[in-house]
Amino acid sequence: MYENGFKTYSIIPFSAKQVVKNYTDTADTGSDYLFSITYLETEMYNYILDILYTQKAMEYTEPKTAEMLTKHNVEIANIESNNGGRSFARAVENQCRLMGNTKTKINWFFQSENKQARIFTNSASVQNICIFPDGWSKMWPEVYNALTSYMKVGNNAHDDAPDGLTGTI
Repeated sequence: MYENGFKTYSIIPFSAKQVVKNYTDTADTGSDYLFSITYLETEMYNYILDILYTQKAMEYTEPKTAEMLTKHNVEIANIESNNGGRSFARAVENQCRLMGNTKTKINWFFQSENKQARIFTNSASVQNICIFPDGWSKMWPEVYNALTSYMKVGNNAHDDAPDGLTGTI
């Protein structure tokens, strides 16, 4: 799908307009992955700061997501409310507040658009504006493999990473 690969950065350049955001796609079924991505949105690019990509249970993912939001001073966190995501969002917000994080605004929403169409139609934008840190293939090897092996047509074992990355667009 992502034929042109992904750009990387070693230093994030100054930007007059920047907001730290997060997009979280909770796991829909037992074999799905939770994909939570934190990024710095600027006028031109989305600089990827951190990713949580796991099949672990909510007892693990709720506090870990809250830790990531708190660590990066996330201002806006958008969490898909499909299939239990609403309760996940409330639990993450509670965890944030317990950690002293009153800055992060948690938005939960229902994603009704077709996932495959959304991934496909936004693939060029994803490659053009999502910039990963140097060495991201070693930082998040499962995410790297999920994105670089994702096929436009055919059977993909998982679409959680492409879907979550598309959510940043």
